[in-house]
Amino acid sequence: MDPTEPETTTGADTDDAMTRSEQRLVTGTEVFEIGRARLRKHVVTEDVQITVQVRREELRLEREPIGENHRTPVEDPDVFGTLDEFGGPDGGVIFTVTLHEERPVITTEIVPVERVHLTKIVRTEQHVASGEVLKERIEVDVPGRPPTTLG
Repeated sequence: MDPTEPETTTGADTDDAMTRSEQRLVTGTEVFEIGRARLRKHVVTEDVQITVQVRREELRLEREPIGENHRTPVEDPDVFGTLDEFGGPDGGVIFTVTLHEERPVITTEIVPVERVHLTKIVRTEQHVASGEVLKERIEVDVPGRPPTTLG
């Protein structure tokens, strides 16, 4: 059927009526894929420098003079050690003091530092749709009245 021609019906009840039709714009939407996003994790190496406090023991020789008023004779003949101790290769009594130091120990640990989320949001926009539509016009011609156009 050609939409430019008026639709006519036949029958006993339709001789005095006519249907006027017109096109209307009908809108809808279709969904299209417009892109993809991906989270990709990889490991990089960084040089990190931190300061660590370490301690160590050192020897300090302290000599304390004894005043004339406090000097008393020593009665112990082995005050410097025994004769066997003097006969050693070092020729005297040896006192040994063990010294200690701290050294940095470097290890690594894995700790979570951040969570990253990827979410989608929907934005609504208004778009204007336009197009041509066809409309039927009906001209009314009644004797004794001026001509009229409907539609």
